[in-house]
Amino acid sequence: MDERSAFAGSYSNYVFDRYTGERDRLRYQYELLREDFNRWFDEALKRGGLPTDPAQATWSVLDVGCGEGFYSREIARRYPNARVVGVDTDTDAIAAATAAGTGGANLRFLAHDARQPLPGNDFDVAVMWMVLLYLPDRRAALANLAGALRPGGVALLGNVTDDPVRVAHPAAEQILANGRRMIQQLGMVGLEGSIEPLLAEAGFTAASSVVLNYPAGGATSYGERWYWYVVGSMYAGRGALVELTKLMGEAEFDRSLAEFLATPILDISGEVRILVTLAQHKG
Repeated sequence: MDERSAFAGSYSNYVFDRYTGERDRLRYQYELLREDFNRWFDEALKRGGLPTDPAQATWSVLDVGCGEGFYSREIARRYPNARVVGVDTDTDAIAAATAAGTGGANLRFLAHDARQPLPGNDFDVAVMWMVLLYLPDRRAALANLAGALRPGGVALLGNVTDDPVRVAHPAAEQILANGRRMIQQLGMVGLEGSIEPLLAEAGFTAASSVVLNYPAGGATSYGERWYWYVVGSMYAGRGALVELTKLMGEAEFDRSLAEFLATPILDISGEVRILVTLAQHKG
């Protein structure tokens, strides 16, 4: 039996929503990445030969695994003449996205299982942001993503790297080392080396990836914001480490986190690493 099947279902390895703090972590992650996401989204438009002038932007976007719709709403806000569709298998997340307001007639949310062909086959851009790493059948997910795009359409994907958080602190490293073991058990690793070949297999071309490095800790306000993201990620992952995979004991985790929090932010040196990929559908 696949080791990860003991912890997650056949649809997804995403187990963190079982524990408190995950919604706050995702919202904070969006706030930190919003500006860079917008720049990468605009780069996807340019690769597809699509206008970035809001007045001329009548193209269409599919946001796969949209969750509560943060990125979908941001796209619709910036480009009010575009057609934006957000889909997610989590009906509670779709309900929350809908309740938050669509922001206009150009945005709608649908409950949809990404294991099935996605709605439509003529989208100009498809976004899959922090989703693919949780899907056991990545080939099928990317094939469905390709099927939703018109020929020449562009996919924008965001994922974590195999070593997503680095902190030069012994207590933090104890938690993070076990966190890396956890994501291996959950099957969330391997995309750094495999995502471009997988995209080619699914019918994409010109795939290119870059690792974005965000400093955590130190003397800048930017580093402080990412430091708190690291702390929030530790809190959000506590249940999965302690209760689900049992890679750490409760007392051990709490002691390590307390030691880390006792160190001034100015003395912390670390980074968060995000993998961003663009690819174009051959059609």
